[in-house]
Amino acid sequence: MISIVVPTIRGREEHLERCVAEYEANTSEKFELIIEHDHPACGPGWNTGAERATGDIIHFTADDLEPHEGWDVAALEALARGALPAPRLVNQHGQLDSCGLHGVEMEDWAPVPMSVVPFMTREQWQAIGPVLPIHYFTDNWISWRGARAGWPTVVRRGFAFTHWWAEVGRGAGMTYQERMRSDQAAYLAAVAEVEASDGAVRDRG
Repeated sequence: MISIVVPTIRGREEHLERCVAEYEANTSEKFELIIEHDHPACGPGWNTGAERATGDIIHFTADDLEPHEGWDVAALEALARGALPAPRLVNQHGQLDSCGLHGVEMEDWAPVPMSVVPFMTREQWQAIGPVLPIHYFTDNWISWRGARAGWPTVVRRGFAFTHWWAEVGRGAGMTYQERMRSDQAAYLAAVAEVEASDGAVRDRG
């Protein structure tokens, strides 16, 4: 079973309704929807939702994402090969957002640095999580931690979504630009801390 974790906040009810309807219409596997309301940022919402999840698969999404038919089939194929799937995203006008890289059409199964829509087994989540308590760069953290544990990220073009770019709460209490700078700094600091800890362990060895 796939546990689909969807953080949302007041003012985005229309987006959430569409998101839920499309998951219900386009998910072929058994699933549960876990809606997390009014967390201060995406990361805490994902973490809390994961604690409530009962499925074999943990899927973190957003309330302004609309999954396309076959999204879960393509993602599960990546997991079966020991990889984490990166999606193909288009905006509400059908224009490419990202396909493993922003604004670039990548081939299926191409290795890429990260996935903007995380999807992993429960065992992988237990090795990767929790995510940082930030809004953006939570997906970077999951992909980075996954790669360190031996699970590379690859493009799965059928793992496809429409991103509606809902504006309400986009910066989670900041402007979008401020939030991106703040969360990038937090992510890089966390990566540096882990790498420094690894170096200290090697030195002691």
